[in-house]
Amino acid sequence: MAQLSSAELRRVTSWPTALLYPKGSDEPIGFLMPLQTARRSIESLYSPNARRAHFKRADWKFLIRAAINTSATFDAIHKAGCVIGSISPASLLVGQDASVHLTDCDSLQINLENSLTSSQTSLETLTPPELQGKPFGGLAREIHHDNFVLAVLIFQLLFMGRHPFAGRYLGGGDMPITKAIAEFRFVYGTRRNAHMMEQPPGTPALSIVGNELACLFERAFGKSAVKGGRPTPREWVSALSRLEQEVAPCRVDSSHWHRLGSSCPWCRVEADSGSSPRFLAEDVPSAGGPGFEALWKEAEGLEPPRGGPAVALSDSTPSEAALAIRRKGNYGHLAAFVIAVTLIGIGFLSKTEAIHSIWFVAGIVAFFIMHGIFDTASDEAALKRRLDRAKFKWEAAEAEWVLRTSADEFSRQKASIQTLREGWDKLPALSRRKHDELKQNQWALQRRRFLEGFLITDARIDGMSNERRAFLASYGIETAADLDIARFNAVPGLPTRTLDSLIAWRTSIEQDFLFNPNLPVDPVDIARVDRELLAERRRLESQMRNGLANLKQIRRDIEAARRTLKEPTERAYRHYAQAQIDAAVIL
Repeated sequence: MAQLSSAELRRVTSWPTALLYPKGSDEPIGFLMPLQTARRSIESLYSPNARRAHFKRADWKFLIRAAINTSATFDAIHKAGCVIGSISPASLLVGQDASVHLTDCDSLQINLENSLTSSQTSLETLTPPELQGKPFGGLAREIHHDNFVLAVLIFQLLFMGRHPFAGRYLGGGDMPITKAIAEFRFVYGTRRNAHMMEQPPGTPALSIVGNELACLFERAFGKSAVKGGRPTPREWVSALSRLEQEVAPCRVDSSHWHRLGSSCPWCRVEADSGSSPRFLAEDVPSAGGPGFEALWKEAEGLEPPRGGPAVALSDSTPSEAALAIRRKGNYGHLAAFVIAVTLIGIGFLSKTEAIHSIWFVAGIVAFFIMHGIFDTASDEAALKRRLDRAKFKWEAAEAEWVLRTSADEFSRQKASIQTLREGWDKLPALSRRKHDELKQNQWALQRRRFLEGFLITDARIDGMSNERRAFLASYGIETAADLDIARFNAVPGLPTRTLDSLIAWRTSIEQDFLFNPNLPVDPVDIARVDRELLAERRRLESQMRNGLANLKQIRRDIEAARRTLKEPTERAYRHYAQAQIDAAVIL
């Protein structure tokens, strides 16, 4: 190992630096390794309860950075020709800067001069499918076995300590983590329905990490990866680095980092389950209201667009075409009458009485002939058709105008903004009530804080294996404070004996709890309430910002529609009004 030492290895591992010899002897009795201080196990970071205690400023972006550094540590070891083999979360130490350091390097598998050193044990929840159930003594590990372990650790970092193979089996019997691993039942994968697996409640979807990382997880936990197709540490570093560049803080809660262009999954988890991912345990300064007030003032001053199309005609004169038709009809009537009267008059004035009737008939025939010559029926029919078409176009234009320029949607949006205003005005009263509740619930809060100090992972409980601890953690049960019937009922396959042991353990702890009424309210609880109030302020401000943007967009859409439709609507009305006037002249 001393021969393999390099600056890169020393930066990310506690690599042995020298052998120790007793004075006057050349037989080594040990070796020197760098001492690591101010670091915590990676489990203390991905566990929500432990993270709140030991990584008070850690948000999701911090977890992504820790996952990048974990991958880089694996990569450095693999480049040196070593295999980690057996690894425990306690061997990976994380600093407050998200740097990752591997200890217990003396357990690495190293191939030198045809000799092999290999770990004799392995944590079952980090053992790849092809090694599940196999004895580890003398078993040579390979790099792609390490790659499975790395994928599990990255998943637990990004998904709040949840194990990728811990979930509810929808078939018969139990499905412990080891069996699920051996059968490739990745709970969060695209084939989870085919595997009859269901995610634990209150867990986000795989999609929160984006398509690239989701595909890497699918590869890492799929059956085809057994022969060496799992993502390498370098692939994880590249993909995680891109994810790190794509995340931004949530507008409602700045500790909720998430991918740009997607809704905040942590807000959704809180809304669906009522539990918090527990980012940022330290105090959070209260948010002021100028942002909201400025947005509200702008929204309050917005009014819907006024004015409509001009639907009144200043000139009500019939068209020349309509007047021509009327003159034609009038001329026809007059000509027919004059000719008919003239012919009949000639007949009466004739001295030959026998032809009087002939002239009379000629006058009548001439009357109808002249009417036929000056007939306006076809012209009047065309005018009627023109009126019908103009009416249809006007009614269609009027309907489109009403549909696209109505202020109803604007009014509804403004009413929803008014509701936000009312919620904002209630915040001071809500703050007083929540802080009063802290004082009233001091006994329960002190008791819960006391119980949260006892981790299941640190306890000796009958029937509690590492696998079962990981399974409970995937369902949000990590401390004595998390042990309640509602949570137990959500955990599939939990034996009654184990449940009894957990309750007995909690009861034994509760007996040591002493309530101190003189203690002030815990700053952690005050910070929690302040975060809740801050989240509510930011939620209202975010909704006000979005509501104002929607209100402006609605107004712009109405104005654009009015500009587009005004001239066609007015033209349609003018044509219809003119057609009515023309029809009134003739019809």
